[in-house]
Amino acid sequence: MAATFITYGEPCDFMPEALCSEVAKRMLAVLFAQKTDFEVTELRRLARDDGKVSDIIVVDCVNDQVPSHNPFGVKVRERLALVFTDHQQPEVRALREDFPNVLHRYHVLPNEPSSLCLYFEPWSAIERSWTPQNFLQRILWWLRETAKGTLHRADQPLEQIYYDSPYKIVLPPDFQTKIQDDSLSLILGFVQQSNAGFRIVRGRFQPKGQAQGHNLQQTEVLYLTLPAIVHGPVEMPPNILGEVHDQLELRGAPFLAELIGLIRGKCPEQGLERNPLLRCLLVLTIPIKRTPEAVPDRYEIRAFQSDKDLAALGEATGALTLHERKFYAIPLLGSGKQEETIAWRGTSLLPVDVRFEADAEFSRKASAVDPNTAHFNGVLAGVGSLGSAIAWLWAKESWGEWTFVDADFVEPHNTVRHIATNGFIGEFKVDAVKQITEANYHPGYYRAVGIPDTVLNKENRLIQQALSESDLLFDVTTTVEVLREWSWQDDLCRSASVFMTPSGNSSVLLFEDAKRLMRLDCMEAQYYKAIINSDWGANLLEGNRGALWVGAGCRDVSAIISDEVVQLHAAILARQVRLLRDRPEPCIKIWRSDQETGAVNTLDIEVQESLRCEITGWHVVWDVGTQRKLAEARRAHLPEETGGVVLGYIDQKLRVIYIIDVLQAPPDSQSNAAEFIRGFEGLETTLEEIARRTARVVGYIGEWHSHPAFTSAFPSQTDQFLIESLASILALDGQPALMIIVGAAGDISLSVKTADAC
Repeated sequence: MAATFITYGEPCDFMPEALCSEVAKRMLAVLFAQKTDFEVTELRRLARDDGKVSDIIVVDCVNDQVPSHNPFGVKVRERLALVFTDHQQPEVRALREDFPNVLHRYHVLPNEPSSLCLYFEPWSAIERSWTPQNFLQRILWWLRETAKGTLHRADQPLEQIYYDSPYKIVLPPDFQTKIQDDSLSLILGFVQQSNAGFRIVRGRFQPKGQAQGHNLQQTEVLYLTLPAIVHGPVEMPPNILGEVHDQLELRGAPFLAELIGLIRGKCPEQGLERNPLLRCLLVLTIPIKRTPEAVPDRYEIRAFQSDKDLAALGEATGALTLHERKFYAIPLLGSGKQEETIAWRGTSLLPVDVRFEADAEFSRKASAVDPNTAHFNGVLAGVGSLGSAIAWLWAKESWGEWTFVDADFVEPHNTVRHIATNGFIGEFKVDAVKQITEANYHPGYYRAVGIPDTVLNKENRLIQQALSESDLLFDVTTTVEVLREWSWQDDLCRSASVFMTPSGNSSVLLFEDAKRLMRLDCMEAQYYKAIINSDWGANLLEGNRGALWVGAGCRDVSAIISDEVVQLHAAILARQVRLLRDRPEPCIKIWRSDQETGAVNTLDIEVQESLRCEITGWHVVWDVGTQRKLAEARRAHLPEETGGVVLGYIDQKLRVIYIIDVLQAPPDSQSNAAEFIRGFEGLETTLEEIARRTARVVGYIGEWHSHPAFTSAFPSQTDQFLIESLASILALDGQPALMIIVGAAGDISLSVKTADAC
């Protein structure tokens, strides 16, 4: 029985020119060239609801690795729609109407063809190495593994019944909410301690209108600065107003006249009524000097809580006069008798020591932070576990004013390692970190900005403004895209990038120099170079203890690392970045911890001067260390030629080739004064070890060889034939070919060749 297919999109001309997307054109060229597993049947176009237009290449995929009559319903020949939309992940739609309801498919609208979920990683990571060739290989892999029933990993949870909704509610077992607002009226609240007592009174402000109905005690502050007194014997604090006045009067600082004037100044013209909820707080600033002739050495602040409201205290001191249930500042005739003006002396007081909430100045002083370099604007991209812990430490020290940028929100499992607590579940991480860091200070005394978005979104005006106004960019996104994109933007300020290794045993810091002559992407490359060439690099990026599946989605994985480890490396990195910012030079540093003993050792990687050039539309990035290594290898083998393999990686999006290192000639290589033929002995093992050490980042990207004495590095006809041949081979993976030639007098040439898809 013939298969029936779902129509997807509208037909268009069967020509490459009919396609809008450059990626779709590249894919069509590869499909026409390979003519094996995929047969192009037609081109279509889809107008989407958001105004975007998608190119569709309809193919018949013939996959002879799919078992015939497999129980999952995948066929050897499947008709697929390859869908390309600018700035979005390419899609694969199965057009067969009865395509099986298997795992690992994306949600689609009713009556739309199935969408295959090809990748575990997000598109932001995939696009760095995506090519049409590996995309086609991924399709074949998905169909094959699905047909065999092995696509779903054994340690992966079963797929959920329904797709995730964009709307989420997380109900905690216990939930309370409190709202605190700034005000012009001081409200005093007692801090209830665990033994049912209290020793601390906290003051905060409320709008006057709200303060009237507040169930906490309202306070009228009577603030007086007294004349300086000479220090003397320590006395017991008095508990009535008369004793306070008498003690200070003996030392030359009477305050009754000033207090009466202050009370009268606070009384409105329309009079003052009694307020049983109001209490007066007398705050005295008392300058202390060593001798009568000396200037004050310090200022002591003392406070006394009265049991009277302003009207009652004014009446007791004679500052206010009662008339028809209101108190006025104008004294009535005949009311100034001595016996009527001494009632204030018995006013009960509660002595209170005054302490001030920490401000930026105190925090920096207490944390040994240089105040001359602590004030600057910074952008912190990525406030996950590590980023939020670092942000918290810097807020404690009041080091910098930060804009936090992160698109994620707090999920239930995040509270294990994130500074966000249970009450922040469902909120954006930037909002949680902003609120938590600001809460370390009195409202308004520490300011952070949170932008819930990816830091590379160039359409977000707030992000672009923050980047342009920043003095330091700090990347804790744990992804390569941020540090690489920042590295190619000349209008940005000095940047740093930090991350932890998968096991949590180590942390890494890449820090640009003050003039940005050494960019982050260059240091990333040299970091991998050090891993390859150092004994400690053998296990630096070894895997973690396991994967903890925290959700039902196939990408929802959380590493098993304790918050102790996160906090350890956060403290190291926060301090080192703070100290190194005051130094102009670049640095690459690694901290390795022994989780059993707690010992931490530091590795400083020498930063080599970077080299950048552009060849046939590709940027090439390497360093003078590799350049010297090539020259020394040539010199050591003269008069014969020599050569070997070039190691590195390629960023397809930025079109950058990163040269990490070069390997010497394998032992079975053939060479003389006129030619060099590279051998293979041990090379596969070496490349596999390099790939393992670098978590599959670094690999083979090309060849190098030397020219004999008195010969330049200009490619010969044989060299040109070789790179053409190499380009044809690497084109199968969508990669360009690189050739380095080392000539006389330190002459080095680089050639990059991209072959047509084949």
